[in-house]
Amino acid sequence: MTMTPRERELAAIRHELPDRIPVDVICIENAEQIAKLLRIEPEQVYEALGIDGRIVSAGYVGEVKEGLNEWGSPNTGDYGTGREYPISAEAAVADVERYPGPKPEDYDYVKAGKAAKELGKQYAVRGPYWKPLFCQVCDLVGMEAAMVMMHERPRVFEALVEKVFTHVADYSQRLLDACGDDMPIYCLGDDFATQRGLMISPGQWRRFLKPYYARLFDIAKYRGKFVWFHSCGDITAVLGDLIDIGLDVWETVQLHTLPIPAEKLKSEYGRHVTFFGGINTQRLPFASPADIREEVVRVIGVLGKGGGYICGPDHHVKPDVPAENAVALFDEARKFRRVGYTTGM
Repeated sequence: MTMTPRERELAAIRHELPDRIPVDVICIENAEQIAKLLRIEPEQVYEALGIDGRIVSAGYVGEVKEGLNEWGSPNTGDYGTGREYPISAEAAVADVERYPGPKPEDYDYVKAGKAAKELGKQYAVRGPYWKPLFCQVCDLVGMEAAMVMMHERPRVFEALVEKVFTHVADYSQRLLDACGDDMPIYCLGDDFATQRGLMISPGQWRRFLKPYYARLFDIAKYRGKFVWFHSCGDITAVLGDLIDIGLDVWETVQLHTLPIPAEKLKSEYGRHVTFFGGINTQRLPFASPADIREEVVRVIGVLGKGGGYICGPDHHVKPDVPAENAVALFDEARKFRRVGYTTGM
């Protein structure tokens, strides 16, 4: 029986075997090149590639100063490195508490709800995606200052995390309530690791971040949602912690960064979490389509065994990726039918 994209992806998250391996992507940045190759319009690319999920968030509609985002940080997307910040590294707890930040009501939840209702008829809708805690703190005071704060002024760092958390929690409740059953997956992103391991110690992560993630996950679980969490690099040191507090899907699964092979990742964690990603985005611009197809077969054969895997690139499909390679990735993945995903056909 042929499933809808929504049914297919949700089945994978439940560790059932859908009609074929589900495929998804964070963002396709070379859609125009793919559209040209496939002789379609750019807005048809996701459908043509068989992408099973869609991301919906509520956009900010409040006032912002030119060049700044709603938090008052420069709109550079540089993870809090090498620029000016709205909160001083020498700030006291009272300074943090006084800092205004964006109002949760200044986002367009009505528009998000309409988008989820339309997309949710067919696709597995998740959101809001990028509402981070750690990265937002780094955006407010700078990454280096945030790291130092953890050690030397932990109460100030905790105040910063609490301020961001309060906003994200309020925003999340409003978004999930606006989208209802049309958004079955609560998806958050936060980056606190490199390709060599965590940026901070597991102990610091458990002290400063884990309790807040747990509370955010609870917001979703209370509403009957799956929890999907994006975090780049090697987070295996705390992957078990995330599972313990309710993680259902881990994105990005950059296999080439991990200290354990895919087989061990699957055997240790595969019963408890669904993996999304696994196909090396850093390799996509340079490999041949045949190489990409081979990698897809290999990864599905391991992570997809018995279900619990959504195939896709382990980050954005960047503009320098040849269209042929992107098409090869998704085309090959969709060949895997309901046979345990060990042989491919």
